[in-house]
Amino acid sequence: MMRWGWIALLALAPSAHAAPAAKQGHFDVDKGKAEWTLHYTFSDERNKPRKLDVTLPTGAVAKDNETKLQVPKAAAVKAQVAAVRRYAKRTKGPDISAKAQNGGVSISVRGKSAARMQDALDGAKAAAEGALNVYLARHRYTRLKNGGIVPDHARLADQYADDVMPLADALAADAPDARTYVARALAFTQAIPYEAGKNRADRGYRRPLSVLARNRGDCDSKSTLFLALVRARHPELGATVVYVPNHAFAGVALEAQPGERSFEREGVRYVGMEPVGPAKVRVGQVSGASGWHLFWGSAEARALKTGVVVDPGEVPTEPLPEVPEE
Repeated sequence: MMRWGWIALLALAPSAHAAPAAKQGHFDVDKGKAEWTLHYTFSDERNKPRKLDVTLPTGAVAKDNETKLQVPKAAAVKAQVAAVRRYAKRTKGPDISAKAQNGGVSISVRGKSAARMQDALDGAKAAAEGALNVYLARHRYTRLKNGGIVPDHARLADQYADDVMPLADALAADAPDARTYVARALAFTQAIPYEAGKNRADRGYRRPLSVLARNRGDCDSKSTLFLALVRARHPELGATVVYVPNHAFAGVALEAQPGERSFEREGVRYVGMEPVGPAKVRVGQVSGASGWHLFWGSAEARALKTGVVVDPGEVPTEPLPEVPEE
């Protein structure tokens, strides 16, 4: 049985009790046929009230709002089962079968030669693994070093930079430098209400335009939005999403000031930031747990990549037959 794990990123910033709450004074939305206009008021990096009116295309907002919050596990497993069955049809020798079972792929091999059966099983597993990799790439998911599957936040932040440009431009008004802009984008993102299900259950990942339009999101959803805002106005700044158990936060390659938490990954030094809220945590401050994992090197960072990005629609796939759960 091949299984794969989805990691939920749930946590509020654990330092929330030590900082004042980020304030969002008002939010409403005018839903037009061609455009949605979002109206916000929030307290900026200097606790100054600011008002923003942001217009986004209706179609783009609708697409984000309709995207499933949870990873479509069943569809991914179907892709794996179909890939194994295609492999079985073109492989001579042992009989290979596959089915969806208990959230994973069950592969069976029958034959007379143990060596040939093992080769067939290895090939079937490789086919399933390849199909999963294609599926994840098409739907913008990625695997962490511990094997867990999460949305590809770094890639999504890069891709959404153009989509959030109207908001980025509004936030950049009278921001004299990159540090001021980053601090303001951080304060805006922290002020968006935190989203959690009943009994603080994970609601899943919400893409940036849905975070804005629905005015809610969790740690990885808000971190993606924040990093997209940074990339939109300051693509010269290195930026990264950081993973620790049950939480995600961000890093931006600003010059660290005294007292700010910074960390280095692959030759780039980042200043840590907590976009999640509801605490209004300034640039260079991270939660105790985040700082602990940074100190011990157990935090995994994924940097945003610039340049040409292959549209997931260009990844070749074959039509997938319906595979019932058994």
